[in-house]
Amino acid sequence: MDASLLTALGLLDCVVFRRLSSAKFEVLYRAGNWLDELLPEIVDTKVFCFAQNSAYLEDFLIDAENLWQANKNGRIESGLWSEQLSTQLVRLEASAVVANKQNYLIVSKLEAKYRQKQQTLQIARELLLSSDKISAQHDYLHSRLEELLSQPNRTLTAQQPIAQALTQTDLAVAILDADLHLLNSNPALRTLFDDTNIKIGLPPDKLLLELFRTQYPECERIFSTASSWTGEIYWLNPPQQGKWLKLSIHPIKNDEQRVQNWLFSVSDVTQVKYLLKRNEKLTHFDALTNLPNRQYFWQQLESKIQQNRPFYLLYIDIKQFKRINELHGHVVGDEVIKDLSKRLNAITHVDDMIARIGGTEFAVIMQLNHLHTHISSQDQNQCIKFAEELIRVSCLPFYLSSGLKCEVGLNVGATAFPADTNSAEELMKYADLAVYSAKKKAVSSIEFYSKELIDASRKRIDMENSLRSAVENQEFELFLQPMLDLASGKIIKAEALIRWHHPNGYLVPPDEFIPLAEQTGLIIPIGKWVVTEACAILKRLAEKGEEIKLSINLSPRQVNDRQLFEFIKESVTKAQVNPHHLELELTEGVLIDNYDKVYYLLDEVRKLGMSVSIDDFGTGYSSLSYLQKLPIDRLKIDRSFINEINENSQDSDGAIILAVIAMAHSLKLEVIAEGVETVLQRDFLKLNNCNIAQGYLFSRPVPYDEFCDLLEGQKNKN
Repeated sequence: MDASLLTALGLLDCVVFRRLSSAKFEVLYRAGNWLDELLPEIVDTKVFCFAQNSAYLEDFLIDAENLWQANKNGRIESGLWSEQLSTQLVRLEASAVVANKQNYLIVSKLEAKYRQKQQTLQIARELLLSSDKISAQHDYLHSRLEELLSQPNRTLTAQQPIAQALTQTDLAVAILDADLHLLNSNPALRTLFDDTNIKIGLPPDKLLLELFRTQYPECERIFSTASSWTGEIYWLNPPQQGKWLKLSIHPIKNDEQRVQNWLFSVSDVTQVKYLLKRNEKLTHFDALTNLPNRQYFWQQLESKIQQNRPFYLLYIDIKQFKRINELHGHVVGDEVIKDLSKRLNAITHVDDMIARIGGTEFAVIMQLNHLHTHISSQDQNQCIKFAEELIRVSCLPFYLSSGLKCEVGLNVGATAFPADTNSAEELMKYADLAVYSAKKKAVSSIEFYSKELIDASRKRIDMENSLRSAVENQEFELFLQPMLDLASGKIIKAEALIRWHHPNGYLVPPDEFIPLAEQTGLIIPIGKWVVTEACAILKRLAEKGEEIKLSINLSPRQVNDRQLFEFIKESVTKAQVNPHHLELELTEGVLIDNYDKVYYLLDEVRKLGMSVSIDDFGTGYSSLSYLQKLPIDRLKIDRSFINEINENSQDSDGAIILAVIAMAHSLKLEVIAEGVETVLQRDFLKLNNCNIAQGYLFSRPVPYDEFCDLLEGQKNKN
C-alpha cells in the first residue's frame, strides 16, 4: 500500500488489514513498534487470525462484522481507547471500512487526536465553571439590589447601601426607571465601553438597549410583560475584535407590582468566547449539552428558509426550572439540563434540528415531508404529536447522581414557515410569543402562534391594566362562606373569598382574575388587601359579640414575599383583633415548593396564636412527611373526593376520605370537608367523625351582611 497516500490521510502511524474471511485478515500496511506488542500474531506473517490480545478491539470487531456482512460501502469507528503496553500508554482508534466490495480494518495510533479531545473537555470544564461563577454573581447582585430598591421611601441617589452595592461588584450595573431612562450606574459600566480608543455615539445604557433590541426578537415582549431575561449580546467595534457581553435584565416592582426600576447587570465574557474559538466544535455547540448553540441555530434557520421548504419552529422553555436552582443549586440544575437535552435529542427526527438557545430554552426546526407552502391540519397534528412526545419525556422524573429526584415540564411555542412568516427574526419572535402564552397554563402544553393569540395577548394586557386599577381603587369585596361544626351543626368559622366588582357592573369570580394576579405579581397587593379587610371584618364581628374564626388563603407568590409575616402581624395589631380568630390556608403545592420559607412563616404566625389549615389535601403530592414536621392544625379534604359520595357510590368510594380522617386524627389534626352539597355527603362525614364542613348544602359564599343574618338566624333557632 502506498505510504504517501496514508500520510496524506493522516494515517501514517497505523496498521491496515484486508478482511479475507470472518476469521482471517491480511496485513496491507503496518508502522510503529507498538504493533508488535499489541498484536504479536502479525509479526513475520501476512495472513493471520486475531489472538484476542485486546478486549477493546475484539468488541469492535463484532460491530465491524455486521458492516462487512452487509457488503455496502460505508465506515464505522470505534472511538478512542487506551492500551497499556510495557513501554508506553498508547491511544488507539479502529475503523471498519467497506469500499468497492473490499473489507478493511484500520487501527491507528492517535496521540494528537487524544490530546485535542482532552483539551476540548478541559475547555468545556473551564467554560462551565466560569459560566456558573458569572451566573452566581448576577443572581446575587439582582437579589441584593432588588431588596434595596424595593424598600419603601428610598431615595435612589442618596441611599448609601445601593451606592456600596454598585461600587463593590465587579459587574457593570445600570439602574433605569420604568421608562428605561438611566438613574444610576457604576464605574464598571463606563469602563466596559471606555477601554478602547473607539468613540461610541451612545451612552452605555442606550448602547446596551440598542444591542438587545437588534439582536433579540423577544425584546419587545420582555419589556411589555415586565419579564426577566438573561443572554449574550455582541458589540462590534471595528477595528477592534468586538466584545461578547452577558446581560441580565430584571424588573424591580413596587408594592402595587408596577415596574419602578429596571436592573441591568453586564459582564464581559469575551475571553470565554475566544476560549471557545480555540476549538471549532465548542464555537458552534453548547459545552454542557453538546447540542448546537444559538449562533449556529440562527445560521441553520436562515439556511432552511433559503431552501424554501415548509417547517415548524418550536420554541421550548423548561417549566419552573428556577425552583430547581433555588432549592438544589446550579450544579444540580446543569445536571437536569444535560439529562433533559439527551431525552429531547433522542426523539428528534433525523431531518430535524434541535439546539440549546438559552439557559433554559431549546429550539427545534421540525421539517415537514412535502413542498407545499400551505400548512394543513395534518401537518399541525404531526407537530402536536411531536410536542406531546417532547413533553412526555421531559415529565419523567430525573434521578440525579446525588440521589435527588427532580421533576420539570415544558412550555412549547410553535410557528410555521412560510405560513406565518418567511423571516427568521419574525419566526423567533412569533414562537417566543407562543411559548409565553403556553407559560400561563398550569400544565405543560403547546401553543401555536396565531392572530387570535395576539388578540388574546392584548385582551390579557387590558385585563391586567383593569386589575391594576382595581387594586388602586379597591374594587374588591370579601364574601364569607360558613363552616359548620358537624357535631353541633353550628357555624364556627368562615372562609374569606375575594370578589371583584368590575366598573362595567358585573362581579368577576376569583378563578378568572387570581391566576392573572399570580402571574403578574398583583397577588401581593391583593393579598395584603385581603389580610387588612379580613382583620376589619373580624373586628366588626367581635363588636357584635361573635367569636368566629376567619380563614384566608395564601398563594405561592405571597409566601415568597419577605414582608408577609410582618404585614400580617401589623394588621392584626392595628385592627386590635384576637389573632386566635385568624386562620391561614395554604395548598400542598406551596408546602412542597417553599418548605423552608413556609416553615418559618407558619412557626411565627402560630406563635402569635393563629391557626393553619392545608387546603386541597390529597390532590397529587405523595410526600406526607410535612404533616409531622410543619406546624399545622387542620386538613381540608379536596371537594373532588367529596363528590364521589353519591347515591351510586360503592363502599370503596369513601375509602380515601376515611383514610384521611384516620390519619389526621392520629396526628391530632382536625379535618374539614369542602364542597358538601348533599345530605348524604353530610351524614357520611358526620358518621365518620369529620370535624367541620362547608359547601352549598349549608350556604354559598355571601356578603358580610348576609353572613351576619345567617349567624342571627342560628341564634334564633336556639
